[in-house]
Order: sequence, then structure tokens, then C-alpha cells
Amino acid sequence: MIQLRIKEESDLYNPYDPCKTKVNEGVYRYLKSYCSDTEVSEHTFDTLQIITDSPIDVDRFQKTLQDAVNRDLAEFDRQIDMNDKRVIWEIIVGVVFIALSIMLTIYLDKLLLTIVSVFGTMAVRDAIQLKTTINHNIKHLKRQLDPIGDIKLEVVQQS
Repeated sequence: MIQLRIKEESDLYNPYDPCKTKVNEGVYRYLKSYCSDTEVSEHTFDTLQIITDSPIDVDRFQKTLQDAVNRDLAEFDRQIDMNDKRVIWEIIVGVVFIALSIMLTIYLDKLLLTIVSVFGTMAVRDAIQLKTTINHNIKHLKRQLDPIGDIKLEVVQQS
């Protein structure tokens, strides 16, 4: 269980959003701070207990919180797609440079040949790093948001 103490409902929302459709960045950051690897794997929290003096529209805040999670997930998906396209182009460029360096061995100077080969190798290395490390880390961040999307809200009125 996560506890959040607020004075009034407007503390949950972005102060610059009069429609109350965006969650307060501080609140959202606080909830994401509970999303460590151990917390996510054990799923130790499933309830957000909001302690407040004023009434709260639980359904609206639940929807606002879900929208924030969905926006983050969509951004992660966009980054993964963009990285996948970049991986394809970097592999193509890398293979072309490596093939050029092999085909032009008789015509080019050894130094120039080495430079072309290094460019090709660097492009392939960057593509592999994007696919194995960066996209993997983004997918890991996506999994960490799962508990926030599934969290149940409970309001405790303080007297």
C-alpha cells in the first residue's frame, strides 16, 4: 500500500490544467518512485491510499492516472519503433561500408581502407547496442509502469 497525504483534490492534478485532466508531476513521480525492480516483481503495492480533508472524485483521478501511464507507454513504444528503424539503417550502412572496404582493397590506400572499415564497424556496433541495450532498457521501464496502471484507489477522510 502506498499512502499519499494531500489537503485537497486539486493537489492531485497539474496546477496549470484547469480541466483536471493531467496528474500532478510530483504525485506521478512519487508513484513511479515505488516502481523499483523488487517492487514490480513482488507487486507489493496494489492500493494507493489518499489521506485528505476534502472529498475526491476517485473515478476521475483513476482515469487521469491511467492516461498518464498510457502516455508514457505510448512514448516508450514510439522510441522503440524509432530505434528499430534506426537499427535497420545502421546495419545497412555498416554492411555497405564493410563491403566497400573489402572490395576496394586493391584500389585504396591502407589508411583510407581502415577508415572506411571502421565506419562500417561502428555503424553495426551502434545498431547492436540500440537493439540489445537501449530498447531492452526501454522495455524494462515499460514493465515498471504496470503496477501504477493496475493500482486501486482508496480515500481516507481525515477529520
